[in-house]
Amino acid sequence: MASHDERVLGLIPYDGALTISDLVRDSGLSRPTVTGVLGRLHAAGAVEETVVAPAGLGRPAKRWRRPPRHGTFGVIALSRDAVRVRVVVGDDRHAAERERRLDVSLDAQGALVHGHRFLRECLTELGAPADGLSRVVLGLPCPVGGPEGDHPRVRGILPDWIGIRPAESLRALLPGTAIVMENDANLGALGELEQGAGRGGTDLVYIKLAPGLGAALILGRRRLHRGAAGLAGEIGHVQINPMGHPCACGARGCLATEIPLDPWHEPPASAEPFPAGDPAADRVLHRLGALLGEQLGALANLLDPGRVIVSTDTTPPPPVLLDGIRDGIRRTALPVVSDLPVVASPLGIRAELIGGIALARSGDATPSRTGDQRTST
Repeated sequence: MASHDERVLGLIPYDGALTISDLVRDSGLSRPTVTGVLGRLHAAGAVEETVVAPAGLGRPAKRWRRPPRHGTFGVIALSRDAVRVRVVVGDDRHAAERERRLDVSLDAQGALVHGHRFLRECLTELGAPADGLSRVVLGLPCPVGGPEGDHPRVRGILPDWIGIRPAESLRALLPGTAIVMENDANLGALGELEQGAGRGGTDLVYIKLAPGLGAALILGRRRLHRGAAGLAGEIGHVQINPMGHPCACGARGCLATEIPLDPWHEPPASAEPFPAGDPAADRVLHRLGALLGEQLGALANLLDPGRVIVSTDTTPPPPVLLDGIRDGIRRTALPVVSDLPVVASPLGIRAELIGGIALARSGDATPSRTGDQRTST
């Protein structure tokens, strides 16, 4: 496929549709070039045209989308304290979900067993055969690296997972199903790109405010940037205080240890840790946001992203926290990038489920990323 064709096709999500104007803006190509590309992609069956009725007066808008992909896809999204599963047959109109609270870091086998059971329950609910899954994405709250993308780096993060081969374990439970492992923040970024605050964007930074403090990068052509060893986005391990608290990585004063992230990770029924409108709480939140924003300002100087999306496991991030992030960015970023937009995720934790399905549908993983040949360390 020609490079222009790949660029335009990569911009069109599996859920949703874009106008020619959207594609011209996001691709950087001329309108005649994009029109020619769409003609070739349409002839090849890679895209289809749809008409959207206007909200008021005016002509219907023509948009381009990918045709519904046949198959049944699933995602098991693991966070530190929960197992979440989503299964989709064809498109998102036929979907089922399950969730269970579980200490994932201390119960590897329990997490995988519950994930498998929830997949089967969802398949039954949707009337799909038990062996009908085409691909399952496993989201893990740790970096996923190695030369072949098969090495979850769990030491110091998920103690009960040392020695566990997650993809191999799932393949034994789901024979014939392709298994893809991915970092949880990366899945969240893909979800925002598909249906959230990242739609229409090309260069994004996604921040997950949860224990460990995850980040993900979408760079150029709306592609996930994993890095050479799968460690891209580990902003939580940027050292900001050499004499600070010890971190599981072996260093001291990492960003993740200096910012108390547990309040955004507790179940919604817990007491509100930072009461809205409380001046003392607002000062704390602003300072925490500024600490994070100062590191994002340095990142903005290096990568020049178009947007920062901030997400939590439970409630949306407070506006005062986002203001603190913006102020921190302005302190350390060059003036030309210091007005970097910072927005709250509209999807929250569900972004990981949406992103997992998008990754499963796209097949955007080399065959080696579906394997698991080495023991986790």
